[in-house]
Amino acid sequence: MRSWDVINRYLEENKIRYISALGFFVLLFVLIVYIPFVQRKDVYKEFILDRLRSSTDLDIKVADSDLYLLPFPGIELNQIEIRKDNVLIAVSDKVDIDISWFGLIKRMIEIRDISINGGSLHLERRKDGSFDIVEYLNGKKKEAEQKSNVKELLDDVNSRIGFSTEDFLAISLKNIEIDNFTLEYNEQSHDRKYIVYFKKSQISVSFYGKDVDLLFQGTIDDQPIDLEMTGGLQNFPVNWEKLQFSAVLKTEELSLSLLRDLFHIFPAGDFSKTKLSGRTEVVKEEGTIFKFKIRNQIKDLAYKGGLPFGNIRLNVDFDLDLINKKVAFPFIETVWEGVAKATAKGSVNWKNRSLGQFDIKADYGDYHNLLKLGKLFQVREDLFDPNSPPGIFYFTGELNNIFAFKHRFAHIKMEAKYVDPLLSIPNFHAYIYNGEILGKAKIYPDIPKIEVEGDAHRLQVDKVLLPYLSEKIMEGELSSWFSFETQIRNHSRDSVKELFANMKGIGNITIKNGELVGYANFMVPVLNTLGKIIAFKGVDGRELKFISLKSDVKIGGNEMYFPNMKLEIENSGMDVDGKGTVGFDQKIDMRLHLRLGGKYIGKGLHIPIIYAGTFGKSIPYVDPIWLGSVYTGMTLLGPYLIPLGGPYAGGVAGSVIGEYVRDLWDGVTGLFGGSSSDSDKKQKDK
Repeated sequence: MRSWDVINRYLEENKIRYISALGFFVLLFVLIVYIPFVQRKDVYKEFILDRLRSSTDLDIKVADSDLYLLPFPGIELNQIEIRKDNVLIAVSDKVDIDISWFGLIKRMIEIRDISINGGSLHLERRKDGSFDIVEYLNGKKKEAEQKSNVKELLDDVNSRIGFSTEDFLAISLKNIEIDNFTLEYNEQSHDRKYIVYFKKSQISVSFYGKDVDLLFQGTIDDQPIDLEMTGGLQNFPVNWEKLQFSAVLKTEELSLSLLRDLFHIFPAGDFSKTKLSGRTEVVKEEGTIFKFKIRNQIKDLAYKGGLPFGNIRLNVDFDLDLINKKVAFPFIETVWEGVAKATAKGSVNWKNRSLGQFDIKADYGDYHNLLKLGKLFQVREDLFDPNSPPGIFYFTGELNNIFAFKHRFAHIKMEAKYVDPLLSIPNFHAYIYNGEILGKAKIYPDIPKIEVEGDAHRLQVDKVLLPYLSEKIMEGELSSWFSFETQIRNHSRDSVKELFANMKGIGNITIKNGELVGYANFMVPVLNTLGKIIAFKGVDGRELKFISLKSDVKIGGNEMYFPNMKLEIENSGMDVDGKGTVGFDQKIDMRLHLRLGGKYIGKGLHIPIIYAGTFGKSIPYVDPIWLGSVYTGMTLLGPYLIPLGGPYAGGVAGSVIGEYVRDLWDGVTGLFGGSSSDSDKKQKDK
């Protein structure tokens, strides 16, 4: 308490002194600043307006103006019109120009703040890079004329206000506010027109003039934009090492048509309907690199003349080092709902030759849609120096649930290298359908073309075939060696069909411990046709299990050719060999031979079976020519076989085989040609 008493007593003793000092300064301010300011109101107003007219070479008309002193000295302009060569280029409802108190005390006018409320401005940039609003800067003659005009004005004002005009013109602009203002900007070089609406915008400089804050809330071509930025001021040229700033850009359904002058480098893409929503942050500290944080959603991408596609969420952090020419991506996450979800990290260095490295992990992905997206950003060839070496990019990936060629791979582990225009994959290891595939590949994204070579082990063959067939036809474990190439030539067609149609290659297949079911079970027509003639002991027509099925494979002309198919039937003493084609368009033309062992009649006897027509629709049948020969032979040899009795007597020619052969030769449709009504009639005849 003693300390407070001492202070209080001191203040009471010196109160009169403080009041006297304050009164003295107020009186000094009134005599030196306020009274001269009021007396010279008209002079200041005229000078400021003339200075604005002369410095811009524009005709500025003001309907009403007034000077004010409190809370800060300044001038208020109402209903302003700005013309050039009798052409109206800008109007404004109200403009406030604040003047610094410190400037007045030093007998100078320093513009402190400018506030613009309402109005519009027309600005045009010519093909030579000049702006029509600062045309007076072009040419030495005009610049000299402008200086002389300004000098005459300054001399005139100097004689009227009584102090140096050089001091009078000292400017210290700290703050500009623009509200409800429209800027119409024409770019002659690109024949483009932009309309910028300033709903609420502000640019402020710190007291010591070292930092600047920028706020823009408004629209560009009716697209909403919210931008906040703060940073340190520098002289040109910019020193990237000392530069410091931070910026936040917020967008909501922003059309990328605003960047149409940039996206012309992508000749295949149409981004006029593409929308961008989200937040982008940029931070640069002195002595550090640029740090970007992007949280955006992009939708409605499109090829030229195509329909919009895609709704992609993109979260990316990356660091840009302009000094060392390097960009690092510590975090990348992208989600295309239902198509792909992946994370990645990596870096790109372009100091000598572009060199990139990325590590990618995916939860799921659709190869065909990703390929479609990648080709959208194919850039123009004339952007690069043809003599410069292409960039090299290395990739490692662990990809889960990858869909390609109608198959979903459970897991793929791979390494890749991209040197334009080739993406080479020296090795990949894929797990699919309880088996695995090991191989290598080459992909040409620009064509696109694919070359693959590899080995498959223990794949469930029914799941391999399921995407292409409406029903199950086979079971077993598939192993294979294959080498093929394919490409997309017609982008208007279904990509998978186009890839199969252009595929060519070679390979082999082996299927072990399997079963032919449904449409592929050729024993059904054999038993139906010959079951009454030959006793197929130990064979159940409802199932056809086999030990192994082997064949070489040649691919070309939209079909697979099997030149040497061999099938070993389980516990039957029978085997099958054959050849033919199965098309990717569901066409089939196969010739099989069912060979019978010694315990059956006719050692080495073989039964020809034909698969022809549309896979799954046209029914396989025993060769009618072979049946005809059997029919003829048994008719001729029938009398000699009567002593043998049984089903091999000549009477069989008039019953079982005869019926089938006659139906085939008569062209009647059905299992082997006969219609249901004809079959019923023949049963009655029997």
